[in-house]
Amino acid sequence: MNDWYRLGIIVLVFAVQHFLSTRNERYLGSIIPIGYLAFILYVYTTDIVDWSILKLALYFILGEAFLIGYWISGRKIVANKTQKELEKMKAREI
Repeated sequence: MNDWYRLGIIVLVFAVQHFLSTRNERYLGSIIPIGYLAFILYVYTTDIVDWSILKLALYFILGEAFLIGYWISGRKIVANKTQKELEKMKAREI
């Protein structure tokens, strides 16, 4: 696979992760990290690639760290947006 395709897939996954994480439903952002875990387990059990267990663990830890980091930042964005809405509502009340 060409490196540009890999980069495009990674950017697309992170864009979808950001979109899902910033929705009001809290658990939508967990779909991609769980799917990534399932993908890594599938790759490991079927021996699709010749990676050592250390390399596989490194990819898993880094990937999950980025995906969960996006999830946490998306939840903070939603919390800030909700807080601003509450402040607007309180300001309109006398």
